[in-house]
Amino acid sequence: MVEYRSGRWVFIGGLAMFIVFGLVAVFPDVGHPSASSRAKNFTPTAASFLFGALALSGLLVMMGSVPRMHRFVVDQRGLWWRAGRRSDLIAWEELRAVRGREPRPPVKGDPNSKPVLPALVFTPADGRFATRHSALVKPLPDADPEVELRLPNIATVRQLTQEMARVRPDLLR
Repeated sequence: MVEYRSGRWVFIGGLAMFIVFGLVAVFPDVGHPSASSRAKNFTPTAASFLFGALALSGLLVMMGSVPRMHRFVVDQRGLWWRAGRRSDLIAWEELRAVRGREPRPPVKGDPNSKPVLPALVFTPADGRFATRHSALVKPLPDADPEVELRLPNIATVRQLTQEMARVRPDLLR
């Protein structure tokens, strides 16, 4: 079994926004602007409204990025995935090949170069694979029939490829 938690840093950022801007919204008149400051014409009610809206946006960011535990299990039937209430099974019969892709930074000097993210790249046996497993995989942008399962880091990619090599070494390339 391979596990990782997603969305942790975005959740922490939303929490920080909610706390900081919420405190400023609740206590807008703490501190006094200096005589030369432009803030002396800014009323506490307007400050409460502005920072309350920013605190609310932090709360929405938190709600949208609740950390979820992703679990992958490799067995004789296929690759099982579970995140919260969602789950999926990629059966071995649906695949022709699997490979792990390591991350790379963008090529220096090339403005069109983009970083390569860590992922498992599947070569499906049929064209409807990405539709059946749309919650889990994304088709590659070019006309290639391959689809990718993006993962947070290279360690997770390596662990999954090792587990797959133990069960189905014929699929790895």
